Amino acid sequence: MKKPAIVYSNVWEDPELNRVSLNVQPGDSVLSITSGGCNSLCLLLENPSKVVSIDFNPAQIALLEFKKAAISLLDYDDFLGVLGVEFYNKPTKHTPEKRIQLYKSFRDKLPGEARSFWDENESIIGSGVFMSGKVEKFFALYRWILGKLYNYDDIEKLFFQPDLESQWKYYRSIKIKRWRFLNRSLLNRFVLSLVKGGHSFAQVEDPDLSENLNRKIDRAMKNLYNPDNFFMALMLLGKHFKPESMSPYLLEKNYPLLKKNIDRLETYYGILTDVLKKYGPSSFDRLNLSNIFEWMDNSTFNGVIREAIALSKPRARLAYRYTLARPRELDSSNLEKLQYEPELSKKLFNQDRAFIYESFHAFQLK
Repeated sequence: MKKPAIVYSNVWEDPELNRVSLNVQPGDSVLSITSGGCNSLCLLLENPSKVVSIDFNPAQIALLEFKKAAISLLDYDDFLGVLGVEFYNKPTKHTPEKRIQLYKSFRDKLPGEARSFWDENESIIGSGVFMSGKVEKFFALYRWILGKLYNYDDIEKLFFQPDLESQWKYYRSIKIKRWRFLNRSLLNRFVLSLVKGGHSFAQVEDPDLSENLNRKIDRAMKNLYNPDNFFMALMLLGKHFKPESMSPYLLEKNYPLLKKNIDRLETYYGILTDVLKKYGPSSFDRLNLSNIFEWMDNSTFNGVIREAIALSKPRARLAYRYTLARPRELDSSNLEKLQYEPELSKKLFNQDRAFIYESFHAFQLK
């Protein structure tokens, strides 16, 4: 049997879109797709009564349990240190040995399966779990090749332009054809299927994924200021550019509240069908469905939406994304129950710092 592996050690989705679209109120019950756990942890900052974080990959559950236990027992500096969070031009004081030592300090707080996973993967902890997923390792390869195609100082200068207009002008001044060549070589269906799994592209119709992503990188360079965009920093630098530009759950100012609320986080291995069996109908006020519909055909999509509606309380809100696929269409029975919010969806999509996505969708139960 193939051992579970971390695909995403970060969630490559802008948590601000979830915060605004879901509009979690104090005391709400929230259902969230786990992935790297970042969105589930960010939603804790909205003071819900609980966040149930689900995933069908036990390695992703183990990752979130690792983060949860670290938050419970460590101070802020050691929390960032044990994760392996790093900053540009700022050496970390946490050695691999120190990270493993910190892990052992909260090891007993982990559930059995998560504890077994990390006991077998101490080397990942030593090198830093924060950039340990298959996707993150792919970006490491991407950066390495980019550094061979350019003097890497030229890439770093993308983070030192005085304003957005200068950033766009500088980006256009470097030899873009080299970057385009890299994207054609790596950002294609074959290579990306090896990273994420072929099922992720089952419904993707665009024949030229590299050109799709070229357009998205262009748009990001033109519209999103790199020093403030931690997604671009993690992709091109492999670390954060500055401490104030990180996912909300990683910010020092938010850590006391995150620690206070961390016991409201529940992890659950399974799919929406399993959640419905355990928690029952009308259990959640807010649902973050990430990009789970990317690989589904229209029939499967509508079946899962029915389960999401069944799980939702009256006036519940839900949101989801597509990375490359065309959005699935809601059937008549689901349309009768869900109110789409096109203006909000478009507004949030246009400000999405995680520039790789194709669309964003916000709904409320009628």
